Amino acid sequence: MEDVANQVFSTLGDKPGFQLAQIRFVAMREENLSYRNGLPFNCANLRESGTGVRVRVDNSWGFAATDSMERQDVIDTALRAFKVAKASAQVSRKPSVELAPEPIYKDSYSVRIDKDPFDIDIKDKMELLRDANQATRDASEHIRMAISNYRSRDTRVHFFSSEGSVIDQRLMFTGGSMQAVAISGAETQTRNLQNFKSRGWEAWEEFDPIATAATSGEEATILATKAEKCPSGKSTFILEPYQLGLTIHESCGHPSELDRVLGYEADFAGTSWLTPEKLNNLQYGNDKINITQNPAMEDVLGHFKYDDEGVQARSVPIVKNGIFVGYQSDREHAAMLGLDRSSGNSKSDGFDSVPIIRMNNMFLEADTSDEGFADIDALVEDTRDGIYGLQWKSHSIDDKRLNFQFATQIGYKIENGEITTPLKNVTYQAITPEFWGACSGLTRTSKIYGLPYCGKGSPNMQIGYVSHGGPWGRFEDVNVGITG
Repeated sequence: MEDVANQVFSTLGDKPGFQLAQIRFVAMREENLSYRNGLPFNCANLRESGTGVRVRVDNSWGFAATDSMERQDVIDTALRAFKVAKASAQVSRKPSVELAPEPIYKDSYSVRIDKDPFDIDIKDKMELLRDANQATRDASEHIRMAISNYRSRDTRVHFFSSEGSVIDQRLMFTGGSMQAVAISGAETQTRNLQNFKSRGWEAWEEFDPIATAATSGEEATILATKAEKCPSGKSTFILEPYQLGLTIHESCGHPSELDRVLGYEADFAGTSWLTPEKLNNLQYGNDKINITQNPAMEDVLGHFKYDDEGVQARSVPIVKNGIFVGYQSDREHAAMLGLDRSSGNSKSDGFDSVPIIRMNNMFLEADTSDEGFADIDALVEDTRDGIYGLQWKSHSIDDKRLNFQFATQIGYKIENGEITTPLKNVTYQAITPEFWGACSGLTRTSKIYGLPYCGKGSPNMQIGYVSHGGPWGRFEDVNVGITG
């Protein structure tokens, strides 16, 4: 592949205006297996490979792709990308900038894989899924739908840049979800438990599918038969790491994407309220709030060592001691804002997709100080009265990603420092800085969850693989029980 890449660079090197070429040779395989109500459902074994070429001419980009890795096909694709870049330069956006600098890397990397999931017999996988599906159905007579899903994706990316970088990466994730739908009279409720990691088969074993499936059925039954309606009004509100992570995703993750901030992205809920003058000035939350993006963290979904521009992954603070201090960027948008370096957030979802700014692993830091609570039990014990919300059900957010509303799958009342009555249809609404400014406690323990379905981009939406989470968090005077 390297000799093909070098021939592309040689072919383009003498053309007027040529500045940079990046080539990604990508091979992907994916296995997606499911059971629904005792029967195999929607199973797929996918394979794809090809080459994506991005060329920069006169400070403008062009992109083209082919499902081939053959020499002449790749050269022809590179020439098409050059033509696109040349045409784009005629209507280039302002300001026109050089790219933020990045060192040259020659490296090979793989996520940690103890057991390759593609070496596990599919019969064993299907039997385990069948047993998990049965565990959901056995939870109660009220279970009307049980869906058990397993998924693993293995991607090899060979990256070459005319600047000199040569990078080989193997990226894999494995995980699944267990969903139960329970009906009692006119009440229908759903419980869905899931997790994915940048690991091999061992991530699926850690997920413990049969026990997780049983829990989903049991809790769906509680929601449909015993849970009370969520009270309305102002309340102390505790979120566990999964739902706390989804709140971060929508209220901090997407609005801190620099293309969205600078007006070059407005798909899926608009632009951003985190405009450049707020950087290092805005009080995003109180001093307990430290939000970090770090794709270099091993094992979490969204982990990689280099992004699709060849930028090395690293930890980048977004909010530090409550102050907004950082953006997610690629090399071009970082330069447009005068930043020294890209944050390493340029990713695509396949060989035929152009890299764009994407979230990867963004989380709230745990409170490791003496003020931090040992765990969720200690946090609840310190809470006289309130509501505890768990796992995402739905959300909505305004076109600046400032005003948000979420619903959780299940909740519980907290009374006199104890978790008591289960609650259904728990909702909460807030203005982003008011919510994060109302944090009154975080645990010292934390957890990160993987979500393999973040959508961005138009006209062809790309799917991102991200992780979020952090500690258990408590917030004061939150609007709950919103019904309109």
